[in-house]
Amino acid sequence: MALHDIGEISPKYHKLISDWQKKHFPELGYLEKHWTDYYPKQSPFRLLSRLGDLKTEAITVGRYKDRPYFEQATEMSGNMFFSAQGIVKAQCSTELGSVQQHRMSIDQAVTDEMKFGILRIMAEELRHAYQMFWVLEHDETWKRVGMGDVADQMIQELLDMRTGSHVLDAFNMEMQNFLDNTMFATVIDCVGKYQLDMQTVFCYAPMARSMIPMLVEEAFHLGHGRKSVRQIALMAANQEGDFSIRDVQQHLNKWLPRGLEMFGSETGGGTNVEFGFKSKTNVVAQSEYYDEITEYVRDWNAAVVQQVYKKDIDYAGAKEIVNRIWESKDECKGIRPEMILFMPDRKFFRKRGLADFVFKPYDLHGNLLTGAGGLPVGPDRYLEYLKGQLPARYFEDPEWKKYERQLLEYHAKGGTGDVAGASYSG
Repeated sequence: MALHDIGEISPKYHKLISDWQKKHFPELGYLEKHWTDYYPKQSPFRLLSRLGDLKTEAITVGRYKDRPYFEQATEMSGNMFFSAQGIVKAQCSTELGSVQQHRMSIDQAVTDEMKFGILRIMAEELRHAYQMFWVLEHDETWKRVGMGDVADQMIQELLDMRTGSHVLDAFNMEMQNFLDNTMFATVIDCVGKYQLDMQTVFCYAPMARSMIPMLVEEAFHLGHGRKSVRQIALMAANQEGDFSIRDVQQHLNKWLPRGLEMFGSETGGGTNVEFGFKSKTNVVAQSEYYDEITEYVRDWNAAVVQQVYKKDIDYAGAKEIVNRIWESKDECKGIRPEMILFMPDRKFFRKRGLADFVFKPYDLHGNLLTGAGGLPVGPDRYLEYLKGQLPARYFEDPEWKKYERQLLEYHAKGGTGDVAGASYSG
């Protein structure tokens, strides 16, 4: 599919985001200087707007199906306008937020190749934020009577956000070592892939056209993350490097629950499909995402098993051993459970979602932790359990302190009801 570079946004906003970059991502110049050393077949990075062609000539989902795409924001009325605005804001916040997060631990990279991969990811996330600025500033109809210049207000608000004030929880968590960078690039960027893909049908044409090149770039982010975690897991299995298999497991446990919550409530998303913003409801996309991450983890484990056997087992045989251990939680052919990774259950460590599992004491495998009389353990006991399942330094993060407070408050109020929150749905 053809991609089209359309140049810089207006000088005012180009300067604003360039100033933001100099403050929050000064390493960009270093990446640009060495770009061809690591990516000789890729065009040098440029901070500009880029569009792809629409997949179809007419809207494909929702109440406006088969009608021409909307070219102006003013064609979206009422709640539709505000929902679209919220989606653009959430999308842009994730891009800026990830740049700020990755910078926290980029200097702890395991290899130079891994470091430059994350630097490239940061640069392309910056371009994605720039693209969302284009969506807002190129269309004068984002201005509404009585509301002022919605685009200008939102851009200023986004540039003022810091880790801790972004729209989605996953982008308010601190990165404390390079395993955070690589696990984030896998688990969280995979959510990004799903969102971008779903939004290629967006009935507002400027948004739909923006998704195509962003999706192409996101493929590198996800691929680099998967490859890096795999390499770190293999090093750990060989007792090399700074991380153990337990460390890898704990970082997976840290990020996956927040990734699941980025899709929004399991019962929601229908309005976005009805408005023609996305192609799938939340639960459908979330389920596909969970299955995909499961396959990544299975692949990492199979590679570890092959390494333990010194390649004296084929990939299919290694996966079969992994599957047996996942099912039985027991040793299989010399591979002990603690030598591989387990996929966290969807109910584990959830703070947003359905009342069936949100703030409930589910363990890593989806079992409800119980105490006397078979009743669920209280929040204090669950916090103690979590401290054995998550990275030690995570407990210094304000987001963990926030989780502790929310958990205790939820149970103090009776511990019932769904918990909603911000998501990619706006």
